[in-house]
Amino acid sequence: MDSVYFLGANTPQGFYSLFKELYNPYDKWEMYIIKGGPGTGKSTLMKQVAQKAAEKGIAVDRIPCSSDPNSLDGIIIPSLKIAMCDGTSPHIVEPVFPGVCEHLINLSECWDKNKLKDNASKIKLISMTNSSAHQKCLKYLKTAKLIDDELSRYIMPAVNHEKIKRFTERLTELKYDKAGESVQKTRFLSALTPIGININYDTFKNDCDKIIKIKDSHNISHIIIKSILKDFDRSIIKYNCPLEPESKTEHIIFTDIKLGIFTSNIYHPMKEKTYKTVSTDRFIDKDILNEHKSTIAFLNKTKSEMINEAILSLQTAKASHDILESYYIEAMDFDKVNNIKEKTINEIFN
Repeated sequence: MDSVYFLGANTPQGFYSLFKELYNPYDKWEMYIIKGGPGTGKSTLMKQVAQKAAEKGIAVDRIPCSSDPNSLDGIIIPSLKIAMCDGTSPHIVEPVFPGVCEHLINLSECWDKNKLKDNASKIKLISMTNSSAHQKCLKYLKTAKLIDDELSRYIMPAVNHEKIKRFTERLTELKYDKAGESVQKTRFLSALTPIGININYDTFKNDCDKIIKIKDSHNISHIIIKSILKDFDRSIIKYNCPLEPESKTEHIIFTDIKLGIFTSNIYHPMKEKTYKTVSTDRFIDKDILNEHKSTIAFLNKTKSEMINEAILSLQTAKASHDILESYYIEAMDFDKVNNIKEKTINEIFN
């Protein structure tokens, strides 16, 4: 079954890449790295390869772009051990074993340099506008993270860690013998995009037979998930939080038993009824929390406003990127591009 998830996200650290998860160069994978400017056909090529795979009944993982979810950053065809990605900034990918494992597709061969030079001053100005909008987004996300840290300062003293430990130890769903070696994959299920917080609910639900929903109004689900991961060593898919991509896991799937644990909050609510629902209220001392009720409410509201401002900045970046694409589209020889696409698709599937 096809899956959709992010391997790159807009975070307080800037663009955070998990592109190392695309393929394993040491395990007979083939990686196609596409180089070229905006609007040169990188995403279209990947969509066509994915479509061809779908026609043949082959499952494809689609990796959307966090700056434009309608565009693709990459695709993975697990059964064929083939991956393809946009290898340009901000997710630069370079070959490990050039020509042996990785294959470069250079779409810049298909543009008219003179046409681009004719519009050089406009292209530079629009590129700087785009960069400025991304920097603005970064500032808002950094502020949101600082507010998140301040929230933790008020909430953590109210958390009953012993209750969390007892809860995770009692998770009978995970007390089965594991099959084989534990394998860990890391992804983003959601990302901050120009159209808001984009979350791939269907991918998560399709990969699970059972889902335990953590109804989290206190921003502590990551503590529960961390405790679960400490107690149970199994093959998993970790979906990390874009606001804290290196240390906070929002959702997990235990792949051998198809059990998912999903954090449901104001940013990514799961409204459907699930196998089990656990409220974080049970792990909180409300008396301690109520002492700072108004401050916590203020901080939560301000954090949401910072995230909304970051989204508006991404909308500005997307608008400038669309203009940038128009100059490159005008300079492209798409007959040449189509020849490269046809050759690549034949090479993959024949």
